Amino acid sequence: MQQNLKPEEREVIKLVSFFRKKAEKLMEEKKLPEEYGQLLETSDKLVEQINIHAKNRETILNERTQLQSMIKENAQCPKCSKNDKLKRTGTDKSPRGWKSNKYKCRGCNIEFVWNAPNNPWDMIPYVEHFVEQLKSKLQNEPDEFTRTQTQAVIQQMEANIAKLKPVVEASDLDLADLETREKEMAEVVHKFKKHLMIEKIRIED
Repeated sequence: MQQNLKPEEREVIKLVSFFRKKAEKLMEEKKLPEEYGQLLETSDKLVEQINIHAKNRETILNERTQLQSMIKENAQCPKCSKNDKLKRTGTDKSPRGWKSNKYKCRGCNIEFVWNAPNNPWDMIPYVEHFVEQLKSKLQNEPDEFTRTQTQAVIQQMEANIAKLKPVVEASDLDLADLETREKEMAEVVHKFKKHLMIEKIRIED
């Protein structure tokens, strides 16, 4: 049985298995109408749907986890500029709404919030804001070399964001679809569980 099933999904699959064994035995003994074969068919189809949905859920959530891990931090203590004694202690939100990691340096015994987002979703507006700041400074930059270097940085950042945006947007759409399907599946599973429990009582009487 899949590990990624929700408790009620797991219960229904166990119930279907039990019901099938009992119903098939009674049908062989001619103690149960053949019509119950249709209920067994419906049960099997639901179990198949549950397993497909659970697999889809696992895939989407795993992709979200992988997307989250795309952000590689090189956090350093602002006091000693080292990272070998850092311990992540939580997260904090900037005034602009970006979530960043909070650290404690065990060497300097200080806590600080790293100055960049800890996830791709916040990284997009963060970089876009940074790019706007660079472009603003560029307008008043007299040094040609500095202007060229800054333009190259801006182009690189914009290229990175252009790659990241569609990936994040696709993941958000997948999650929204999953959440809709989760509600639908939960309702179907709950109703069918109640129906099957009633039928189970009937054939056990």
